Amino acid sequence: MRKKNITMKQVKERSGLSSRQIRYYDKMGLVFPERTKGKHRLFSEDDLQRLNKIKILIKEGHTIEEIKDLLKTPEPVKKENDEFLEKYQGKSRYEGSKLKSLYPVSNREHLNKVLSKKNKNGGN
Repeated sequence: MRKKNITMKQVKERSGLSSRQIRYYDKMGLVFPERTKGKHRLFSEDDLQRLNKIKILIKEGHTIEEIKDLLKTPEPVKKENDEFLEKYQGKSRYEGSKLKSLYPVSNREHLNKVLSKKNKNGGN
């Protein structure tokens, strides 16, 4: 997974999107930036490419829901989800069920905290 170290200002300059558009795509679950302690968004090169795809799809007239279906969940998130499921499968009331994605989640902030702790602890 690529490091998320590109600021909102840099993303705006490189994508041609406005801050408002980028925040909206984040709110709608189309892009998944990390947050600093000060709540600033940080993006990776993959996120920037994804935003450029979104920009093209919007220009082609696709709706947000169509774009969600076309882009699906980004690969790094899918991999983290698979690792999480392997570790915790069978340890909850969902034993035996196959979860294809953690998106959308009802408490995204909590999910980000859990994943951040996991990354800091070397994946444990």
